[in-house]
Amino acid sequence: MERVKYWYSIVVLLVAVACSHDPRGPYEGQRLPAVTGTLMQGGDFSSEALTGKPSMLVFWASWCGPCRQEAPQVAKVSQEYGTTIELIGVNAGEPVTVAQRAASSMNISWPVVMDPEGSIQSAFKVTGIPLVLIADKDGVVRHRNNGVPSNVHRLLDGLVQ
Repeated sequence: MERVKYWYSIVVLLVAVACSHDPRGPYEGQRLPAVTGTLMQGGDFSSEALTGKPSMLVFWASWCGPCRQEAPQVAKVSQEYGTTIELIGVNAGEPVTVAQRAASSMNISWPVVMDPEGSIQSAFKVTGIPLVLIADKDGVVRHRNNGVPSNVHRLLDGLVQ
């Protein structure tokens, strides 16, 4: 009987620990990593603020050809969804003046977080750009892939409700 109580206690403890865990990470099914940074336009950014409505994070750089090619798609998403989603760009390690020139030439009008030391890229385990993450209103990653997904409207429409 004592043995049963011992194992029951262990199981209850393990369940309690598992339920209290807040899984964070950059992959589908995980909550967005907690990161902070400075916006290219001025001001501070915190991924903790990306709750309450769906968000789309786009990692990019001026030298990235595919990033330049997908910028019009991202701009279209920005225009179509407006303030119903949070759209955030993350510049991959460039000086702010370079990012500002590139953003201007690429018609990037959404907020851009600067990542000069690569700490945000590291937290999101970025191995190539462009990288697009889409999270739901609770900050849970629902899509992660290189480039804007072909079904971006279906993804976002399902989250904007």
